[in-house]
Amino acid sequence: MKKKIKSILTMVLALCLTLGLTPGVMTQASDLTETSITKEYLPYGSYFETEIIQTSTLLRSSTKSASKTTTYKNDKGESLWYAKVSANFTYTGSTSSCTSATASAGSYNSVWKIISKSASKSGHTGTAKVSAKCYLGFLPVGTINQTVNISCDKNGNIS
Repeated sequence: MKKKIKSILTMVLALCLTLGLTPGVMTQASDLTETSITKEYLPYGSYFETEIIQTSTLLRSSTKSASKTTTYKNDKGESLWYAKVSANFTYTGSTSSCTSATASAGSYNSVWKIISKSASKSGHTGTAKVSAKCYLGFLPVGTINQTVNISCDKNGNIS
């Protein structure tokens, strides 16, 4: 009996290798992930880098999950803080809707502190609003308010 089970498992494994399939790939084949990155330069060399990640489920082609992260970076390219919106969408070809939105934010160093964050959804757009404050020791020296919007059009295109 053990030889028969071992023989069957060997044949299944050989078949998977012959077809170029592995169990991990087979279970993840129903999702498609796309990523895009843009940069917006500010005075003095600092910039916002924005990354959009979207996942489509092939089994339910009318839904998408996506996130948009905007990271504030200094002139050396070091990340200082980020604001992120994550959202779920449905679309039909004639309309689209944002079904949920969440906000997250964080600081990569002690100079910048996140002082507030909130999320909202309206129509086909999810929004995160984040405020980050810069400190020189204990003295606040500046605040940046960042709004990150992510939208889905009627055809499932994320922007």
